Amino acid sequence: MKTEQLVGQNIQTQKIQATQIAEVLKTVLNYSAAEKDKEVANRLLKKLVLNYSTAEKELFELNQLKNKFLGMAAHDLRNPLASIRGFCELLLDEDMGSLTEDQGEFLRTIYSLSKHMLDLVNDLLDVAVIESGQLELDTKPGSLKILIEERIRISRILAETKQMTFHKFMEDIPDVPFDHSRIAQVVDNLISNAIKYSPVGSNIFVSLKQEGMKARVSVRDEGPGIEPEEQKRLFGEFQRLSTRPTGGEKSTGLGLAIAKKFVVAHNGTIDVESRPGSGATFTFLLPIGEQI
Repeated sequence: MKTEQLVGQNIQTQKIQATQIAEVLKTVLNYSAAEKDKEVANRLLKKLVLNYSTAEKELFELNQLKNKFLGMAAHDLRNPLASIRGFCELLLDEDMGSLTEDQGEFLRTIYSLSKHMLDLVNDLLDVAVIESGQLELDTKPGSLKILIEERIRISRILAETKQMTFHKFMEDIPDVPFDHSRIAQVVDNLISNAIKYSPVGSNIFVSLKQEGMKARVSVRDEGPGIEPEEQKRLFGEFQRLSTRPTGGEKSTGLGLAIAKKFVVAHNGTIDVESRPGSGATFTFLLPIGEQI
């Protein structure tokens, strides 16, 4: 019996050892497979990163080429359009002879359409400059109050064609470092939008005040307001909203996108507050005393 017991114990021991060896082999094989999978995964990841890097470089080069072409095309179109507008003005003033009613109407149509085309060309030039990373600011300390009053005077003629009234609330604040032409373009855009999308005979409210170390400029209209879901994409390029100009005016869909780029370049912010049926208030803030 002792011999049989010993044989049985040996068999049992061998089974245990075989099981342990099998477990060890299984662990080794699993580890080996995992390492191989990891190696394959790393190779695939490196390939994906390389492909992404190559595609990103090609996309950047194509975008730069697009901006260059866009800038060249827009620049070449601007001068002829400016000439068309100049000739129209000359003929409409009747310095070269009187016009028939039909001739005057045709010329006014050409003048209006050429203005819209020139606005679009100028906006496309701005977009090309911004996207190419070549936007340069000529910042100097200056009075925002003087600039805003100047832009209101220029816009007053357009507002009077729709019997609109400006209301100014302007505080005396310290000088702000800004690029005069760029911020003038921002103010012009906000005021022209207020005129464009407000009903005849309404009011436009323009304010300037200091908030901490920031200058706050606001333009409020009495238009139809902007739907909440549309406000999220208001400052995107080529955005067309459900709100339509009240006097048949044209829009390029680029003005607010460009305005935001200019404000952000000044380390500022721009936003809108609006409720359907209650008009809209566009506000931008610029830092006071901060070098850009």
